[in-house]
Amino acid sequence: MGFTRSLKGRLTISVAVAIIVTGSVVLLFGYFMARASLNDLVYQSLEGVISRTSAGISALARSTESLAVVASSTTELAEDLSRYSDAPGEPSLITRMSDVLVKVKGSLPAGSRITLITLDRRKAASADEPASERLDTKTIPEDLLSRAVKGETVHDYYEVGGEIVLATVVPVSGAGKAAPVGVLAVEIPASAVGGILTERAGMSSDGRIALSKSLGGKVAVLMPSGGGDGSAELDLLLVDQSSELPFSRAAKGSSGEGKGRIPGVGEVVYSYDFIPETGWGVTAMVDADEAFASVNRLRNVNVLVILILVICGCLLAYLIASSMTRPLDELQKDVQSLANGDLDARASAGGGTEIAALADEFNMMAERLNDLLVNLERNVDERTRELQQANERLEQLDRLKNDFISMASHELRSPLSSMKMGVSTVAKEIVGPLNEEQKTMLEIAERNIDRLNKISTDLLDLTRIEAGELDLLLEEQDIPDLIKEVVAGDRPSAQQKGLALEVAAAGPLLCRCDRDRVIQVLHNLVNNAINYTEEGGITVSAVDEGDTVTVSVSDTGIGIPPESLESVFEKWSRAHAETRSEKRGTGLGLAICKGIVEAHDGVISVDSEPGKGSTFTFRLPKRGPHEGTEKDNGG
Repeated sequence: MGFTRSLKGRLTISVAVAIIVTGSVVLLFGYFMARASLNDLVYQSLEGVISRTSAGISALARSTESLAVVASSTTELAEDLSRYSDAPGEPSLITRMSDVLVKVKGSLPAGSRITLITLDRRKAASADEPASERLDTKTIPEDLLSRAVKGETVHDYYEVGGEIVLATVVPVSGAGKAAPVGVLAVEIPASAVGGILTERAGMSSDGRIALSKSLGGKVAVLMPSGGGDGSAELDLLLVDQSSELPFSRAAKGSSGEGKGRIPGVGEVVYSYDFIPETGWGVTAMVDADEAFASVNRLRNVNVLVILILVICGCLLAYLIASSMTRPLDELQKDVQSLANGDLDARASAGGGTEIAALADEFNMMAERLNDLLVNLERNVDERTRELQQANERLEQLDRLKNDFISMASHELRSPLSSMKMGVSTVAKEIVGPLNEEQKTMLEIAERNIDRLNKISTDLLDLTRIEAGELDLLLEEQDIPDLIKEVVAGDRPSAQQKGLALEVAAAGPLLCRCDRDRVIQVLHNLVNNAINYTEEGGITVSAVDEGDTVTVSVSDTGIGIPPESLESVFEKWSRAHAETRSEKRGTGLGLAICKGIVEAHDGVISVDSEPGKGSTFTFRLPKRGPHEGTEKDNGG
């Protein structure tokens, strides 16, 4: 896996694939071209055999037909046959007709038979049998005789007494006569065509040539019985005319070539054609393996060459990739040395112009790094001192800020308390009566004094929280009682807005906490819920969850936008800055709640959906915070 992902591996694979693919394409192209040429040669050879065989069969048929026609056209023979039909058995007539037939037979192949037959299918004369042995003829098929009587010259082959003969049957009509007076049948032995059908020039030794003709619903196939010994013995077979065998196609008048399996012969390559002179089909076929032996040898050679090409291509590709990646490997080692801190590492140029340029760039980079390293420590020291000074200034400013806020908040409380007392005394008309306008102005002043007092208190609390100086007075408290106390105090404000303020908490749920601080958290959460709820209500609940007590304040108010949820507990954060000022608050309440809860080792969170309301939840451990942070009245 590592090799294939490396540059050397990728180059090796790329070059090997290029070599193998290119070589394979060339070899396969040559193979398919050669195979096509060899296939054409095989079929051309078979077509030549078909042409030669067709010519031989046609010549034999024409020769036999010519002799038969010459004999059947003799006026004396036609007249004698006509008289014989009227006076059967007349010896003189038989003798004259037999003499004519004997002359014709002399020109026919050895073993041939020539017979003169009357219209009523009786043998009138023969070139072989004595006159005293004239009998009815039963060997020649009736359909041949019928067609000849109608004036048609017919060529056929059939089996007589276990011997296959080729027959030519012509009508006997004499010169100038329209209607036949009989027929002349010439039968020659199959051995006359055996030499033609066993002539395998242009074929392999196991090639075969077959004649075929339609015979009713069958096809009669005449084929040499020998496989390759040159035997002239022929077999007569019957096959189904509807089959797709080449014999059937040839007998139907078609011509073509192909490859397929023939029952009793095997897988062969064949070519077939039709002989118009005889109405027969001729088929030449050779064993497919023998015919395509050269193609198969060529295929095997191609496979072997491709295997050698794969091996040599991979080896050559590896050598090429190695020569290309060797300078890169050396450069990589120099880069690793530089990365390990050896700034004196330099690359030697080599491996071609591009790699030499890369090595030069590397050396220049190493020089620059060396220069940078010389100045780096000095720069780091300077920046470190600057950062330390800036950090010290920031810490000092933060302390000054906290001190100022703490002092300002603390110092504001006393005058605010005096102002509150004075305004309250005047508002109660202790120092004298007031008109309505004066009372209104004093109420406004009193509310603003309360607001300033709350802000100063919040600032003071926040300062203590950030400084980690928030004191907690820890005691066992019943959380539902604290909730009811807060709800009782805030219910008038809720009722004034027409809101329901409910408690869903049953005690006792004891928790070790600072009573005033928990009430402060509850009050802030309930007060916020009332401020941001226009209809519906607020529910404050408490649940015992084993080691913790979970308190939730849920409302049906306007909710908090999703983008404000993450910052809602940060100081000065206001989720609804667009609302009017009396609702907005200072943005410190939730930050103080978070600080108080976390000081108790608790957590606070919010779940809100705009337009549907919010739920603020805080969890307090029942055992209280860790002892190291506790400051209570009992230790």
